[in-house]
Amino acid sequence: TVQVFKMAMFLLCLVLFTASHIGASNIKGSSQQNDAMKPNIVYFLVDDLGYANVGFHNDEPITPNIDMLATTGIQLDRFYTFKFCSPTRSSIMTGRLPVHVNQQNHPPPEPGGGVPLNMTTLATKLSSVGFECHQIGKWHCGMSSADRLPVSRGFKTSFGYLSGAEDHYTQTRDGFVDFWRDDGPANQFNGTSYSTFMYTTEVLNIIENRVPSLPQFIYMAYQNVHGPVQAPLNYTDKFPNVTYAPRQGCLGMILAVDESIGHIVKALKDADMFNNTLIIFTSDNGGPHDHANNWPFRGSKGSDFEGGVRVAAFLNGGIIPPSQRGTHRTFMMHVCDWYATLGALTGFTPDDPKAAAAGLPAPDSINMLDYLMGTTPTGSRMDMCLSGGAMTASGYIKTINGSDFKLVRGTQGTSFFPGPHMPNSTNDGGNSSLDCGDGCLFNLTGDPIEHIDLAANPSYKDILAEIQHAAILCDASSYQSPGKASADPAASQAARNLYGGFWGPWQKNGSSTPVVPPTPPSGGFFLKIGTACLTYKSDERLSNVLLGNCDQGSKWTTETLYDSYGNIETTGALKNVYVSTKYGYARHSPPSGNCGQDVTIVIGEETDSVYTKFTKSTDGTILLKANDCPGMCIGAGSATDALNAILVPCNSSLANKWTQTFEL
Repeated sequence: TVQVFKMAMFLLCLVLFTASHIGASNIKGSSQQNDAMKPNIVYFLVDDLGYANVGFHNDEPITPNIDMLATTGIQLDRFYTFKFCSPTRSSIMTGRLPVHVNQQNHPPPEPGGGVPLNMTTLATKLSSVGFECHQIGKWHCGMSSADRLPVSRGFKTSFGYLSGAEDHYTQTRDGFVDFWRDDGPANQFNGTSYSTFMYTTEVLNIIENRVPSLPQFIYMAYQNVHGPVQAPLNYTDKFPNVTYAPRQGCLGMILAVDESIGHIVKALKDADMFNNTLIIFTSDNGGPHDHANNWPFRGSKGSDFEGGVRVAAFLNGGIIPPSQRGTHRTFMMHVCDWYATLGALTGFTPDDPKAAAAGLPAPDSINMLDYLMGTTPTGSRMDMCLSGGAMTASGYIKTINGSDFKLVRGTQGTSFFPGPHMPNSTNDGGNSSLDCGDGCLFNLTGDPIEHIDLAANPSYKDILAEIQHAAILCDASSYQSPGKASADPAASQAARNLYGGFWGPWQKNGSSTPVVPPTPPSGGFFLKIGTACLTYKSDERLSNVLLGNCDQGSKWTTETLYDSYGNIETTGALKNVYVSTKYGYARHSPPSGNCGQDVTIVIGEETDSVYTKFTKSTDGTILLKANDCPGMCIGAGSATDALNAILVPCNSSLANKWTQTFEL
């Protein structure tokens, strides 16, 4: 049975670990290495891992290597992150709470975001005290200019993808490949293997080929278990009794991660590195409701409830004092605290003069080293702004009178209470949003599952007011890294023309806003009605498309459409195309599903709406048919009025007036 197999694997791992660990060092260094040698640091960051997707928290996953490391190390029971991907990674790299660095996910074509250029990264700090730093897997800390890439932010080497998600086998996203080695496309590797396998091989090669006299920082940011849910059959087949495919796929994906970690830990031991290594294991946020599981905690990825932000985490490695093995830390810690904690371990100071000179927020990181290593009985973090500022849904934790109280504000996308074996075909928790308004209040010390909202209880009136005030101060201090939440067409132009089909940086170093791309190609055209042209109100996201003056800024192009993971959907030369201008892509608003007459056309995201362009043979005029709205086309009113472009019936005279011309 699965349980017998799990127990056998765990016991085998435990025996091998114990045998190899006899004589291991403590925090002061390995007896097999120079006492002055700084400890190696290996950070296993698992993407979208649910709290219950590991064997040491649940009976369903098969994770013997992870379980062995957790149970023979130090488990971090109150470890917090942001509720989704890029902000957590920005927090790790800068030592800031996400509210003071970045609370946005930026897909490949969006400029800026991630870690601001004037903030000093963890890798840069570690490099300054002698480390060789290596980034493997997911980056998601900025990619629009070369100075945002890992090798420009303190890492000696980099191998992985720059944005937030992609196909695990082809490494494609939105029509192009997202796979990068150091300062160029990894075009010898994409499509050759499952991503977790390639990243494992990369780490093994780093360990084998390292400079032995230099400490190593290996930042292994797995793509698993982020969607798309994909795993080789020999991993998912280990769960024959799990009939719900998304859950079975997720279990297979974490099993692949467990196997990878087992190989890497063995390599560390074979290379005589383990005894002078700190291993950190965490997720970047709670697991998604559709395939992962955060039992027993409420909510999921994207939510400020515990299921979205409280994650599985532990420490291991030879520097853990023997007396601390098998212990738990129950005081809260935030992912940003690694910055100061690793500074104390390795000798760098966690300040950031470069950021201070630029007027940017200082690091929020708290040194937790003494608490983690058992020399201090309590942690020193007494509050935690999980999210805030421009975020309409947010969370704040504060220790008051010896208890940890949590304020949850706004509409939370998920608020369900999961079972140990979820999701399933009956319930994945997705339809469970909850509006907390100005605040739901929970006592996490007595109610970690967040069952009882105390906000309306008069006995907690003062506590509610105190934590609401703290949250408002957090809002006022928020900072978002510069960028723009809309696609820059120059990004796909660079992918196509500069990098041979790979996403990559397209802006000049130091830039964080869209640049005007080169002169439109010969295929660019104007769409005219009389003397007016189809244009747009401004360069802002969701700007209205309308009739206006004809100038070079109102030139349009068409582009072939791909699906989210790179499969071509074109069925004809001018069918299934984006209609785009230099600032973005035309779409009907709201997108997909609203097909009524007079729905306005706006400049939106790259993947929002798809049209088919027909040239009428009778008079040469153009029809722009909305593919997801049968019988509807882009139309406009008379040429004498600057009217918004709208959806109209294709047989209407309003849809039959477009004339295509390449010159004014």
